[in-house]
Order: sequence, then C-alpha cells, then structure tokens
Amino acid sequence: MNELAPIEPMRFDHVGLSVVSLEVSRRFYGDVLGFRTLEDSFVLPAHDIKGLILLNAQGVRIELFERKGSTPGRVGHPTDGALTHGYFQFALSVADINATFARVVAAGATPVLSPRVAPDGRALFAFIADPDGNLVEFLQRPASAS
Repeated sequence: MNELAPIEPMRFDHVGLSVVSLEVSRRFYGDVLGFRTLEDSFVLPAHDIKGLILLNAQGVRIELFERKGSTPGRVGHPTDGALTHGYFQFALSVADINATFARVVAAGATPVLSPRVAPDGRALFAFIADPDGNLVEFLQRPASAS
C-alpha cells in the first residue's frame, strides 16, 4: 500500500452539537464560555432543524442544532463515553483551569470531574456538562507544550 502525502493545510474547524434549546445553549456558550454568534440562525425545513454557529476570540467554532423529536444521549462520566463508538466529548484549551472550572460551575454548568493531573503527568484537565449533558473538557497544557 502506498503511503499518502498528508493533506495540508488542515485544521479542526468546528464541533456540532444537538441541543434541546438554541436559546439556552446560545446563552451558555455565549455568556458562560465567551462564544459570540458568527452567523444568523439557519433553518433546514425539510428536517425541522434550526441552528446557529458560535465563534470565540481564538477562532473555535461550535455549531448548535435544535431538532424537534431529538432525544438525549448523555454520557455522564468521561470514561463511560469510551463504551460507545463515536463522539462523546470535546476539549477547550484554557490558561487557568482552576479559575475556568470555578467560573463555569458558578454560572450553572454541571461539574463532572474537578481539575486534576492528566495521565501524561504534566497537563491538567477537568470536565463539565453543558445544559444538554454534552461533555466539555477543559485542558491546561504546560507552557512548553502549547
């Protein structure tokens, strides 16, 4: 088998989340995590979907989808997510994990795992759940690993 050349440039663009309420999730990701609206809301009428894309100052995008009849697929604990194939979390890099975790929990996020040392022994990580139970990891890497 021939080795394929890497596709360059390539970078991660966004994560898509199915949510119960666009407004509740927009407030959480906007007011609590600092994302602002990038585009006006969009509608996919054939599928009864409404959505919007949020962007933060560092260029991270989150696409929110609200669809009538959707059902929750909550994971609960990060290690439980690995029991099911597919997406179960996304991570946001932060400069101060303790301050970030305290702030988002005080603002109403559900704490899942408080800040702790990652398995690599150098980074710190923590988990919260958004209003729909989607797992969000906060990751603070050592300065030399940024």
